[in-house]
Amino acid sequence: MVLRIPLSDDRLTATKTIVVVGATGHFGGRLCRRLVGERNTELVVSSRSQSSAQSLAAELQSLDPSATVHAAQLDQAAPYFEKALKDLQPDIVIHTAGPYQGQDYRVAKACIDCSSHYIDLADGRSFVQGFGSLHDRALQRDVLLVSGASTLPGLSSAVIEQFADRFAALHEIEISIAPAHQTPRGTGTIAAVLSYCGKPFEVLCDGNWITMHGWQNMRGQRYPTLGWRLSGACDVPDLGLLPGYVDELKTVTFHAALEAKWEQLALWTMGWLTRVGLVRNWTRLVPAFRWLSNRLIGLGSDTGGMRIRLAGIDGEGLNKSVTWLLTARDNHGPEIPCSPALILARSLAAEQLAIRGAFPCLGLISLSEFDTEVAELAIDWTADESS
Repeated sequence: MVLRIPLSDDRLTATKTIVVVGATGHFGGRLCRRLVGERNTELVVSSRSQSSAQSLAAELQSLDPSATVHAAQLDQAAPYFEKALKDLQPDIVIHTAGPYQGQDYRVAKACIDCSSHYIDLADGRSFVQGFGSLHDRALQRDVLLVSGASTLPGLSSAVIEQFADRFAALHEIEISIAPAHQTPRGTGTIAAVLSYCGKPFEVLCDGNWITMHGWQNMRGQRYPTLGWRLSGACDVPDLGLLPGYVDELKTVTFHAALEAKWEQLALWTMGWLTRVGLVRNWTRLVPAFRWLSNRLIGLGSDTGGMRIRLAGIDGEGLNKSVTWLLTARDNHGPEIPCSPALILARSLAAEQLAIRGAFPCLGLISLSEFDTEVAELAIDWTADESS
């Protein structure tokens, strides 16, 4: 766990400029609404569309007239991106413009070049797992770059850290997420879901690396509040990161459990069509899936959840397990991926984080910090321990 350092008076008065890339997107807008008005900060909301950025800036300004909010046009695919970002003179950049699957590190490298800290909400396994390649360059510029400051691995590793002392050896970690059906799906989220549909990926199981396929390996998941849901295996950063993060880990799995069984079965079927070679890539259908999703959004509930089960042996050599269960009501589930990034951004803005370099978001936030961040939201959790 990274310790926060105490504040001095001059740090409290230094104004920091925070630039949000992709601010008008599904997660970017939520993050900006929670960040606006942060003490001694100037918020720059950026989008590929200048008019969209200006509309969001006006909305945020109305939420807090005392805040300083600016709009900017930024397109990470444009040749002028690096110069446009540098001209904004950012102290902190939060990259929310997914999908991250297939992206390079152009935004993070641009931050290094203009000596800005960087945080992203990446959920792409290879993107987050390879992020340490920027470590030496980040150290040279005295900046912190963090990838995966989201549900996975940001929050999941915080849960592991919270309960790790219950175990002499932690052997199994099972993670699942059950989103609410009424939660709007952004284009980046749908693209990420479809990008690995039916595609192979490696998973540690009983000490061996085996191959699973996206949205296959269907199983039932029981949530006390949500009931039973079907779930499918998904390729996420934790599958590659946790075996190197937790000593003696033998198994780590991740499943997503959609509320609508027909959606889960449809993705399972699509995965099989990819496996047998009939469909190579589903991402070209992202606009159609988003249209259909928005039309059917009212057919489910506004409550989602997350489940993490840790299993191993205690100090006496006996079997031990901890099951952590989170429930998010009132469509507050999408606020969860934003929270680790917000925690880190607030800490950097207040100059409470002395760590520098490039890291995946493993052990960089605590569960108590997460609780504080979501205290005013309809989000709560419980933990059940058994021997």
